[in-house]
Amino acid sequence: MPQEKPFLVVLVTVVFIALGVMGLLSATLYISVLGELTEEEIATLLLAVVMGFGYLVVGYGLYKGEKWGWYLGTAFTVLNIFGNIYFGTYLAITVDAIILLLLLLTAKHYGITIFGRPARPATPVPPPATPIVSAFGIPKEEKRFVKKKHR
Repeated sequence: MPQEKPFLVVLVTVVFIALGVMGLLSATLYISVLGELTEEEIATLLLAVVMGFGYLVVGYGLYKGEKWGWYLGTAFTVLNIFGNIYFGTYLAITVDAIILLLLLLTAKHYGITIFGRPARPATPVPPPATPIVSAFGIPKEEKRFVKKKHR
């Protein structure tokens, strides 16, 4: 049975797929409403289509748990933030900041460490019934120096 994905991972995946679908639908609707397009409108539509397909690819990568999906999603989001700052769309900046926060919170799921090295795994503690010699792993040839109890 496949392993269940954490809620935030599913949420980020759904957000990117939804952004891709909305980008493609808005470009299609925009073309169908307008007849003649200027060069600027054509460039904007092409960018919307490319970003829409890009978001769908990112959503697929995030769904599969791939590192490249996380990296590409982060790059798209950061580029989108800069574009929205340039155009002054502050609501979109807020949405992109939330998406970036979700990506940062899910980085561990994709095997990405952001702040420093990953934590070392804890060393197993032996159960109380285990003799101390075996717990510390003293090699057999060095056990002869351990004092034996005299009878």
